[in-house]
Amino acid sequence: MADQRPRYRQIADDLLGQIRGGQHAIGAMLPTETELCAIHGASRHTIREALRLVEEAGLVARRQGSGTTVIAHENRGRFVQDLTSMGGLLQYPEETRLTVLRASEVPSSDVPGLPEGDIWMRVEGLRRVRLTTAPICYTTVYIPIEYASVIEDIGQQHGSIYALVERRFGLQLSSVEVDLSAGGVPGEQAAMLDVEPGAPALMIRRRFLDQNGRVFEVSEGCHPAPRFTYRATLKREV
Repeated sequence: MADQRPRYRQIADDLLGQIRGGQHAIGAMLPTETELCAIHGASRHTIREALRLVEEAGLVARRQGSGTTVIAHENRGRFVQDLTSMGGLLQYPEETRLTVLRASEVPSSDVPGLPEGDIWMRVEGLRRVRLTTAPICYTTVYIPIEYASVIEDIGQQHGSIYALVERRFGLQLSSVEVDLSAGGVPGEQAAMLDVEPGAPALMIRRRFLDQNGRVFEVSEGCHPAPRFTYRATLKREV
């Protein structure tokens, strides 16, 4: 029976089999798009679609002008979050879980964008899609010391940390400031994220403000590429 899979899927499966079989070492470059076109007798569009699937499997990293690099021989827990509403920028989906590693008191001057004079809690943890997969994010969360008791709810109750604070202390989220930037995985986080220090990462910082305009949470997330992706669909206004 003829293979019913789309051509790009066939090529992607071939590449995945080669990588998982060890034919391409971690850190090695895959053949270029031009070379893959010749090898498989396929168009550039087909090859790009195949490489997209391999990247989504978490086995390679692609960078324009630099080619495709093998980063793993097994799936490392890539997660794509679709932004169908602004809520997607405020929190992670419920299928992810944050495991707290440590919590400590810090002066507010250690919290990005806050003045001196107060004591806050710094909570550090790893977020995974499943406990058996590599982490998709190293998270550092800061909350005022008076809300420290919410830490016992993290991982035990559904919802993001800001929502836990709202429920426990009667606050109301008014606005969120979100900064996204490219960066490198800090050395002290690399081993826990199972990547090399300085590996490419998506950095996300969120500042949560209550109904009085007071910041009651600051979160910083380091997401090693290509394990976490924001995907948004933008429609033209008419």
